[in-house]
Amino acid sequence: MLNVIREHADSWLIKSILWLIVFAFIGTIFYSWGMGGSSGSSGGVVATVDGSKISQAQYERTFNNLINFYREQFQGQFSEELIQKLDLKTQALDVLIQKKILLIKAKELDIQISDTEVVNQINSLAAFQKDKVFNNIAYQNYLKFKRLTPLEFEESQREALLLEKVRNLIKSNVKVSPNELNKAYMLANEKVKIDYIVIPTNHFKSEEKVSQEEIKSFYEKNKGRFEIPEKIKIQYVKTTPTDYESLIDIHNEDIEDYYNTKIADFRVRKMYKAAHILIRPETDANNSQESTKKAEELAKGEADEILKKIRNGASFSELAKKYSDDTVSGKNGGSLGEFPEGMMVTEFENALKKLNPKETSEPIKTSFGFHIIQLNEVTPERIKPIEEVKEEITKKIKVNKTRQKMRRVVKHVHRSAKEDQDLMRAAQENSLSIQTTPFISRENHVVPEIGSNPEFFNQAFLLGDNKVGEPVVTLESAFVIKVLNREKPYIPELNKVEQLARSKTQEEKDHNFSTIKSESLAKEISNGTVDLESAAKNLGLGLKHTPFFNRADSIPGIGNLQKVKSKAFELDKGKSGWVLVRDNYYLIRLQDRQKASAPDIEDSKELRTRLKLEKGDAAFQEWMKNLKERSEILIDKSQL
Repeated sequence: MLNVIREHADSWLIKSILWLIVFAFIGTIFYSWGMGGSSGSSGGVVATVDGSKISQAQYERTFNNLINFYREQFQGQFSEELIQKLDLKTQALDVLIQKKILLIKAKELDIQISDTEVVNQINSLAAFQKDKVFNNIAYQNYLKFKRLTPLEFEESQREALLLEKVRNLIKSNVKVSPNELNKAYMLANEKVKIDYIVIPTNHFKSEEKVSQEEIKSFYEKNKGRFEIPEKIKIQYVKTTPTDYESLIDIHNEDIEDYYNTKIADFRVRKMYKAAHILIRPETDANNSQESTKKAEELAKGEADEILKKIRNGASFSELAKKYSDDTVSGKNGGSLGEFPEGMMVTEFENALKKLNPKETSEPIKTSFGFHIIQLNEVTPERIKPIEEVKEEITKKIKVNKTRQKMRRVVKHVHRSAKEDQDLMRAAQENSLSIQTTPFISRENHVVPEIGSNPEFFNQAFLLGDNKVGEPVVTLESAFVIKVLNREKPYIPELNKVEQLARSKTQEEKDHNFSTIKSESLAKEISNGTVDLESAAKNLGLGLKHTPFFNRADSIPGIGNLQKVKSKAFELDKGKSGWVLVRDNYYLIRLQDRQKASAPDIEDSKELRTRLKLEKGDAAFQEWMKNLKERSEILIDKSQL
C-alpha cells in the first residue's frame, strides 16, 4: 500500500484514500472499546499518576492494540523494526498517562456521563447492529467472546465517552477570527516555482591524502569509534504457533460463536466500478477571483462539449485518454477500477448514487475540477454467509488458539527454569530443543532463527550472566533466554585498525573540504556574485525547474522537504538561497510567485472548519501538556 501511495502521490484518488487512513487512525484511538480493555489492575504497576495506578495488564493491552492497528495499516510492511521506529511502547504508556490525567480532571470538574448516553453509544455501534437496528444477540455474543460482563463493557463505554467529553470541552472554546481565516487561506493557496541544483555533501574531494600524524591524531580524538563492543553468547528456547497446529481442534460451535461475535467484519461494503473524465480549471498567474471564475466557466464549457460527444456516441474511453486532466486514470480510459462506497469526495459520491449502471453524469464540480462520471457496475452491500467464511474463520481461530498454547508453554518453561536457572532441563521437560547463538553484539546480531526481534536482544544485553530472562513473546514466536558467556568491550591499538583509521580520517578530511567548498558556493549564489546556471555548468550538475507548488504540496522532483519549501516561500522573485537537508545542499532561486485570491463562501466555510479543528487540537495538546507538567508521574521502567 505504501508503494502505491508513493507512486501515485499526486493522484486525486490517492488523496482521498489517505484521508480514509487518517480517519481510521482517529477512530481507533478515540472510538475504541475502552482503549485497552477494562480498567482492571492485575499484574505489576507500570506507572502512577497522582497516586492513581496504571497496571501492567492495562499497559500490555494498550501496547497490543497499537501494534494491531499499525499491523493492519502497513500489513506486509509491518515489522519489529517499525515497532522500534514508531516507539510504540512509549506511545502506549503516553496514551494511558493521558487517559489517567483526563479521568482525574473530569472528576475534579464533576463531568459525568448519564446512563442514557451510554445506552445510545452502545446502540449506535455498527458491530451490534443488524439491518441498522441494535441486535441484542450480537451484543451478547461479543460479551461472551471477550469474556466481559455487560457492566464491564458499559463502564468502558462510559469511560470512553467521558474522555471525549473532556476533550471536546477544551476544543469547543476555540474561535477563528476573519483575519486568521484570510491569512491561512492566503498562505495555503499562494504558489511558487523554483530553479535549483542539488550538491551532495560528499560532492567535492580533497586532493590531499592524510598523513600518518593526521591518522594518529584522529585515532586519539575518536578512540570510541574504534571500540570492539561487548559480545554475548545466548542460550535460548524458541517455540512458534505452528508447533501446536496438530493439537488444536476447531468445533462448529467455535466457528458459529466467532461468526456471530464478529459479524460486522463480514460486511461487504457497496462497491462501484466507474470511470471519469476530469477537467481542471486553468488559472492565470494573477489567480484573482475574477480569473478563477472565468477559468471555471471555461472548464465547465469544455466538459459540456465532451459530454455532448459522448451523448452522440463517441467513446468515453478514448475521450478520457485525450482530454482528462487526471493522467493516472486517463491513460486507462478514465477507469477508476472498483472502489467502496464512501471512498470519493462528497460531490462525486452523491452523483454516483443517482446513476444507474451504464449511465453518464452531467459535469460535476468538486475541489479537483469538473468530472464527467460513467457508472459501469454496482455491487450491493451484503453480509457474507457463514458457509462462505467458514474456512477463513477456522484459520483465524486456529491462529488464536495456537498463539495461546505457545504463550502457555513458554510460561511453563520460564517457571521451571527460574527454580535453578537450568534452561536446558526446563526445555527438555517441555519437549523443546535448546539452541545457542554465536557471540553477538548490539550492533551486529544477525541470527536467522531469531530474526529482527528488538525485545529479545534488548533483554539479552541487560541480563546478568547465567540468568534466565522473562518470556519474550511476539505474534510469530516466543523465547526464553539465558546469557552463557560475555566478552567485555575494548579499544584495539592503532596498529590493529590502521586501515580503518586511515579510511575514516580521509573521510573526515574530504567531508570538511566539501562542506567548506559547498557553503562558500552557496553563499556566493545567495548574494548574487555567482548565478545558478554558471554554478550548475561548472559543477557538471543539471539545473532543474519545478512547476508551481503550494506549501502543502510535495515539490515535484524534490519531495516533501519542509526546509526547502520554507526557504522558497521566504525568497523574493529572482533571489537565491540555500538549505542543507539530508546530506544535500539545495541551491534554489525563486522563479515566480502566484498570490492567492480571496476565498469564496464555500472555501471559507471548509477552511474555518479545518482551522477550528486544528486550533482545537493544539489547544487540547497545550492544556494536556500543562496538566502533565503539574501531575506527579512515576514510571517503573523495569515493567516496560
